[in-house]
Amino acid sequence: MIKGIIFDMDGVISDTQKLHSRVESEILSRFGINLSPAEITDSYSGVKTREFFNDLLSLKGVKYDLDSLMFEKWNKMTELANQTVDPVPGIYDLLDLCKEMNFNIAVGTASTFDYASNVLKALKIFDKFDSIVSSNMVSKGKPEPDIFLLAAKNINLDPVDCIVIEDGISGMIAANRADMKCIALVKKIDFDKYPTKNQVLSLKDINRSFLLSL
Repeated sequence: MIKGIIFDMDGVISDTQKLHSRVESEILSRFGINLSPAEITDSYSGVKTREFFNDLLSLKGVKYDLDSLMFEKWNKMTELANQTVDPVPGIYDLLDLCKEMNFNIAVGTASTFDYASNVLKALKIFDKFDSIVSSNMVSKGKPEPDIFLLAAKNINLDPVDCIVIEDGISGMIAANRADMKCIALVKKIDFDKYPTKNQVLSLKDINRSFLLSL
């Protein structure tokens, strides 16, 4: 029986995944790695920034200062988030529905806690969540299940009693590895591409009957 929902943040709660991908694409291009923001979102959404940069740059065989790149990325992200943070359509109604259905709710994000807090406060929903788990609270990020397992623990639920809402493939894999049901928020329904059959085009498609059917 479903008792809780764990939300990815960037791309599910806030329309900020595009900011991550844009900044990361710009930084990687300096090292001869040409990935478009769309490609980064599709393949690496939800992966810890440190792991993302380290894996790609190591394969390229270039010299880099990871701490400097991390500082640059989060400095730019904070600057962009301070300029504008937009909610993903349907998030406010879905959060209200979760409360009506007495679900415990948490955030499980690859972003840092400070950044996630700023985004959620900007959207005026910080206090709606029972727990916020960020990448700097666990040793391994998505696609490993650590973030979601900690979120479930923090809201006092067994993993099998939780649903994850994700827009990134790595996050969907993490949910599966955590033994949690997963709803994929996608731009196009594709049962071969995404590792869950529960796919929606909009948060507005996640209603009471949909949740009860899982």
